[in-house]
Amino acid sequence: MSPHVLIIEDEEGLLEILELNFRSAGYTVSTATDGVTAWQRFEHERPDLLVLDLNLPKISGLRLQELVRSESELPVLILTADDFAEAEEDAQHRPDAYIKKPFDVQDLVHTADRLIGWKPEG
Repeated sequence: MSPHVLIIEDEEGLLEILELNFRSAGYTVSTATDGVTAWQRFEHERPDLLVLDLNLPKISGLRLQELVRSESELPVLILTADDFAEAEEDAQHRPDAYIKKPFDVQDLVHTADRLIGWKPEG
């Protein structure tokens, strides 16, 4: 069974690229462009991994991560254009990994594979 990733990114062009690359790598993919929709999808779908932008409308990425971690030990991979060291000071729960934008999409997918311990076939 393929792992399920929930990608939360408000830049729709980047979201489409991420979705395409994760699907190509064998993942089942759900997406959201804001924190409220992401929380609803998390509650309903219970993915294996969260790929999370910090700067989201409605609920911030840091707040969403806190909500998720209050219910789950789900691996969280943060995407940020900001210096994460500053944002991390405000976070109660650290992510399992973070990647600073801009990034190589294949490096992101490999990091995701490592976080969930998945070795794609091929």
